[in-house]
Amino acid sequence: MPKVRVNGVEICYRQTGDGPDLVLIHGLAANHAFWNPELLLPLARRYRVTTFDLRGHGYSEIVPSGYTSVNMVGDLMGLMDHLDIECAHLLGHSFGGTVAAQAA
Repeated sequence: MPKVRVNGVEICYRQTGDGPDLVLIHGLAANHAFWNPELLLPLARRYRVTTFDLRGHGYSEIVPSGYTSVNMVGDLMGLMDHLDIECAHLLGHSFGGTVAAQAA
């Protein structure tokens, strides 16, 4: 999986599909694998789907502090900037929904 450094944190992400951008944000104690292929494949037929591991989750870097939703929104915005995503549909599960709502 590719990685990018945003806000001083290495964030792991993946993209699949074609079309308008859709970013999926997992909840606490999960990672990008939360969005299983049974969900991703149908979405990827209509959208360019981006999934990523929140800081301290999955393959993203563990840092000593900065685990608030505000920090995670900054990471999301940095990732979207890196990927040249100007506008996206955001879909979050649990804590990921909080991140999505604050980003919106």
